[in-house]
Amino acid sequence: MDRSFKTTKNISNTPFDNIALAFSGGGFRAASFSLGVLSYLDEITLIDKVTFISSASGGTITNALYALNIAKGGTFASFYKKLKENLEGTGLLNHVFEKLNNDKEWISNPDKRRNIINAFALTYDDDLFDHSLLEDLYQHENSTSLEEVCFNTTEFYKGLLFRQNVKMKIDHSRTFDNQFRYGNFNINLNFNAAGKLKLADLLAASSCFPAGFEPIIFPDDFTYKTLSGQEDTTVANLDKRTLLDNLYVGLQELNISELEKLFGKERVTDVINGLPHNPSVESVKNAFINEKIRDDFKIGMMDGGITDNQALESMIDAQKRRVKEKTTFRPFDLMLVNDVGSHYMEPYKLPTGNDSYTGIKAISIKTVIVILWVLMLLGISLIAGLIPKTDTFGVRWPVIIGTTITILSGSILLILNLIRRFIEGNTDRLGGLNLNKNFSPSIVSNLFEHFASTPIMVIFRMLKERISSVLVLNNDVFLKRIRFLLYDKTYESGKYRFKIKTNHVYDLSFSNDLNRHKKGLNFMEPSKSIQIIAQTAFEMATTLWFDTTNQKNETLAALIACGQFTTCYNLLEYIYRLKTTKSKSGDTYYSGLTPTYQQKIDYLERQLSKDYLTFKEDPFWLYNKCGVNFQLTNFKSSSMENFLFPSPSFAGLR
Repeated sequence: MDRSFKTTKNISNTPFDNIALAFSGGGFRAASFSLGVLSYLDEITLIDKVTFISSASGGTITNALYALNIAKGGTFASFYKKLKENLEGTGLLNHVFEKLNNDKEWISNPDKRRNIINAFALTYDDDLFDHSLLEDLYQHENSTSLEEVCFNTTEFYKGLLFRQNVKMKIDHSRTFDNQFRYGNFNINLNFNAAGKLKLADLLAASSCFPAGFEPIIFPDDFTYKTLSGQEDTTVANLDKRTLLDNLYVGLQELNISELEKLFGKERVTDVINGLPHNPSVESVKNAFINEKIRDDFKIGMMDGGITDNQALESMIDAQKRRVKEKTTFRPFDLMLVNDVGSHYMEPYKLPTGNDSYTGIKAISIKTVIVILWVLMLLGISLIAGLIPKTDTFGVRWPVIIGTTITILSGSILLILNLIRRFIEGNTDRLGGLNLNKNFSPSIVSNLFEHFASTPIMVIFRMLKERISSVLVLNNDVFLKRIRFLLYDKTYESGKYRFKIKTNHVYDLSFSNDLNRHKKGLNFMEPSKSIQIIAQTAFEMATTLWFDTTNQKNETLAALIACGQFTTCYNLLEYIYRLKTTKSKSGDTYYSGLTPTYQQKIDYLERQLSKDYLTFKEDPFWLYNKCGVNFQLTNFKSSSMENFLFPSPSFAGLR
């Protein structure tokens, strides 16, 4: 998605010295592709230039584990080995359901809701992070370059991006970095309290995508009683009150409803009664400044990909802080956006057929209710003996049949009534959709009356079409539109000329042939082998596992290799742009660099070109090298012999 740039401002003289990475969401597809990106940067020693990483959803798996490995002084090999082996197969998923179905797990975590996202958090805690806390990443004086990381989530209180920011190296700035927060300007948590949060819960908050998971609830789902396996008994438990006491929530509206949500009805009434008649807005606001947030206050959080699936906004935010010198960390020279999302979309499948809905298909809910009432009256009549009794072998069949019919018909009528009440939102225990909140009671009754006369098959068809269209809307249209707007805003601003480069999983796939050929870089055309692997990687669905089919097709290997050779390709393309794109004066970016730095770029270009030629011959050469050199358990090398042409859509066209 690179475009012609508008301005030459803010250009660095050292384009590869300070690198920021953004890892997009996309489940294990994103985690694996990101692992491939890092492993290639490690191969060409540019990983030592990476100072910042932001991520969303699946990309946070890689980001968080890499950051923890850096903080603990681990080698790249140890990080690669741990992540690769935890991504393989369905082992992690199996652990999740073991925890979900183990009563003891939830007894020892009483505040956590028993659901899948919290089962994932408990599994991440055991399998990936060894019960580490966010503060384990805080401000280390180590020899590594990584300065900041950000794990994005979305808060469901005001619907904004919530940045789980961490500074991993000491910032010696004398000015307060006001933009740097754990959260956003409307909702944020004190860094001392945030440091006690588990990395596993942060990852869960970043990766609980809609439809697949429930929201994770703050503060309940972030608490813990003990650190399992932690010998240090001085580590304090993390309770809800501690988190709430350190939480700032800015008022959205100065109204009774929001104040009661924050502070409780009784306390709000007391404060208001203590105010003068017709108080000013400022006096009301000041009256609540020192009030404690109520004990049962909760905020829902979900996938960071909802608001920024490319983790691009957080990276740009970090760059702005650095440019404004709010921190001693210097601005980025290159921002590499590693994205497994795309602008490609399967068109919505329009419904086929136009049934007449006659005969049995014309049965409506009202008809069913009438039949049920008739059956129940018949059953009562049999029980009461209004219908002549016939005993066979001492068994009173009419009573037995009557009781069965009465119970079944009555139960179904009760269920239908509960469904109606649930839709209206009138069930105390089940909650409900609260239809009465959006419509008047008369309109709601009118709607039920009309739909009760509609054939059930028509209602079923309408629900099916609505569900399928909503899934397309959420999973494709909204995500792709937000993706486009963020990219467009970033590139059209003109502020980041030669500073930003996209690195898409599909760049070298068959799917991208038309877009890639528009660039005219024929000398960089990928081999058919590369394209087959890239297409395989691109076509993997967004999941948090590699099932039997994926394992058989070696999809994990394809994704890691795709991250490796696509990064190589895009860095080569980036250097080509540095050397060929001219400013109004006719100069290139490259020509304005010092001779020493030009030599560095020339050396890097030769290395990238050599690697790219090797990738064209064997897309798995680096993947296999990492597997052997990093001593992966039961590692099996991959080759093109194991991959067939990936998609029948391209058969005969390539």
